[in-house]
Amino acid sequence: LNKMMRNVLKTVLAFLAITMVSCTNDESGSSSSATSSDKTSFKQNGTVITADETAATHYTNSVAGGKYIDIFVKKGGKEVLELHFPAATGTYPAQQSFNMTTSWLTYKTNDGAVFPADYFNSTSGEIKVTTLDMTGKKIRATFSFIGNNTVTNTTISEGVLVVNDITVQ
Repeated sequence: LNKMMRNVLKTVLAFLAITMVSCTNDESGSSSSATSSDKTSFKQNGTVITADETAATHYTNSVAGGKYIDIFVKKGGKEVLELHFPAATGTYPAQQSFNMTTSWLTYKTNDGAVFPADYFNSTSGEIKVTTLDMTGKKIRATFSFIGNNTVTNTTISEGVLVVNDITVQ
């Protein structure tokens, strides 16, 4: 009986040791941070959104008077962000006009199906462009803004822009 109890105890201890060694702490699905090193991400009213696709276009904006970048961000095949800013590194306050010193940032609901209800255009905030590499076709930036659809506000915070390809027009 004593030998049998020892064998049972050894089996239980071995099982517990294997279970403890094989467990990991995976918090990737419940992260409270919107930072991502390989995809555009941000918080919309506190909820983390990680983009499936981020597309960038570099072009001459005749209204703004110089080279500009347009960014279109999609989640689940639907456009959720439009970011427009001068094609240079720097900090660009968010508002609603095209010029060479500010940005126009928009959060969209429902793929922008209904205007203006689905368009939350920036009324404050900023985008900080830290990398604009036209040769390597990479853009890195952080952003946050308050968007308004003429009825209500939405808060976009902890935004991290990751672009790995730029279309040049």
